[in-house]
Amino acid sequence: MTFLLPKPYKKTQFLMDTIIEITAYGSNNEVAVGAAFDEFKRIQAISDRFNPDSQISEINRMAGISPVKVSPDLIKMINDSVDVSKKTDGAFDISVGSLTELWGIGHKGEFVPTQEEINSILPLVNYQMIQVNTKDETVYLPKVGMKLDLGGVAKDYALNKAIEILKTYDIKAALLNAGGDIQVIGKKPDGNSWRIGVQDSRNTDGVIAKVTLNSWNTAQTSGDYQRFFIKDGVRYAHILNPKDGRQPSEIASVTLVYKDSEIYNTGDIASSGFLVLGLEKSMEALKKFPGVEAIFVTTDGKVVVTPGLKDNVELEK
Repeated sequence: MTFLLPKPYKKTQFLMDTIIEITAYGSNNEVAVGAAFDEFKRIQAISDRFNPDSQISEINRMAGISPVKVSPDLIKMINDSVDVSKKTDGAFDISVGSLTELWGIGHKGEFVPTQEEINSILPLVNYQMIQVNTKDETVYLPKVGMKLDLGGVAKDYALNKAIEILKTYDIKAALLNAGGDIQVIGKKPDGNSWRIGVQDSRNTDGVIAKVTLNSWNTAQTSGDYQRFFIKDGVRYAHILNPKDGRQPSEIASVTLVYKDSEIYNTGDIASSGFLVLGLEKSMEALKKFPGVEAIFVTTDGKVVVTPGLKDNVELEK
């Protein structure tokens, strides 16, 4: 007897500055995927700093002037981000907006700011200054010129919300890929675990490792190959160290793998903070995120896999 596997419905859209692909199995999969994409659009509408009508833009405009009433989703994203900042000793910091705007990676060609320009911005970068009133649902930045940048968390928050939407349509198997940040529901219809590839940071047409998601449903990657330029032999990527305003140089990419349900209430993790920390400090910081495993690729090509993940990783070189 031959059993026919259910047919997937797959759709791709460009949202949140990346390509988002959703593949879902189930009788309501087409409607479910459409609703999931609507959720991505909803989160983008409130969190996109390039959209002057977004809530995050209003917070930035009103810096040093007055608090801004925002949605519960934005409150949670900001509170989660501050929690990650504390656990990574400020290596991840959403108040980096003025700094990312100064560099303008992907928007200003091969512009490299002077040290003086960077130094003038650094006093505006400090997550501890962000004032969130959860009861009144307001956010206030106390210094004129301060700006929030949710680029490191909004996409993964939207992934979480999209997964919730799919589950309301009784989707039992799905894979969501948002520019390399991945979440899955269940197993593949053939009963096998989902397998994902970790992109080679220096050969982006290839993968450096394959991961079997036996015990996890989320993979989050940050790398210096996603938005960058090379000038005079130096790589300038979009991920910046909030403390010195420059690009970290030890780690080329970091992929965090975890079971989202185990850490959902403790905040998004934000893999970019671990790229800033470097290998040794990242290993220490991971202890504050129980259940999270990682694959680090250094700029000289060394691949380091945390012990709990080794049996589920196949290295390609």
